[in-house]
Amino acid sequence: MALLAEKWQDFIDWCRSPCIPYRKFGEGGDVESSNKKLYAALAAEFLGMLLFALYGGEARDSAAAYGNGLTLAILVYATANISGGHLNPAVTLGTMISGHLPWRRGLLYMLAQFLGGIVGVLFQVALIPDAHVDMGNEGPGCFTHLGGKFIRVDQLFGWELVMTFLLVSVVFAVAVSKPGHGNIGPLAVGYTLFASAFIGGPLTGAALNPARVFGPALIYNCYWNTAFVYIVVEYLGGAIAAVLALMLYGPGPEHDGGHEADLLAVQMAGQGSGGSGAAAKGERQGLINVAANGSSSGSQWNPRFG
Repeated sequence: MALLAEKWQDFIDWCRSPCIPYRKFGEGGDVESSNKKLYAALAAEFLGMLLFALYGGEARDSAAAYGNGLTLAILVYATANISGGHLNPAVTLGTMISGHLPWRRGLLYMLAQFLGGIVGVLFQVALIPDAHVDMGNEGPGCFTHLGGKFIRVDQLFGWELVMTFLLVSVVFAVAVSKPGHGNIGPLAVGYTLFASAFIGGPLTGAALNPARVFGPALIYNCYWNTAFVYIVVEYLGGAIAAVLALMLYGPGPEHDGGHEADLLAVQMAGQGSGGSGAAAKGERQGLINVAANGSSSGSQWNPRFG
């Protein structure tokens, strides 16, 4: 384990000279670390996942891709300024690995997401006719590779790996890297899920989200034989996307890196206008204000917030 930890640290150090440097918001991690902020973020992840499970699970057949993609985009918009709008344990794991979210906070996010997914399915039981606990493989929102085109488990593994990798990579591209895509970022994430569900839905159901798989499997007792295949491969897809993001954008603030290049640029820009320290401090504070208030139409959605 010590050797593995040493090699991982060597890799993080190598990533400190990224292809596309990451500009972080704030200094030393979260913009706001108070318990009140954390509770609000966890509540946002819980409620967002609850609604995603409720809406997405009932979107069926030809409406599934549209319903899930649009719902995800809306819910990410709704939660982005509170928690960062993860709504997916694979996304959360990715930001933990890349250093844009503390591990402790990330694990709490995952707990909130899984609980939200479970409660969302319980809402389905209460609101959808004929739905009931322990109804088996006919439960709404149950994921299987046998629902449309019959594919093998290894093909299920490959499709979910590629689709989850794409989803988490888009999150890094539109929300973590600079210049990013501002407030259209959540829409890009929703479109990514739509595209994956449109293409991969007939093959695997296009889950791309461990919490969306676990909730129905637990409440309806459906497809347990492949549920953990979905969950493991989706985490793996998020992890691979995070490692690629580390190489492209550099490590985040939780790795004590990811800001040296941009800080140097700010210092150089500040020469002759109040000193480099003042310029860097002002730049960081301006980014924090934009992120916290969401008052600028060009502000950057960032899944590290919360």
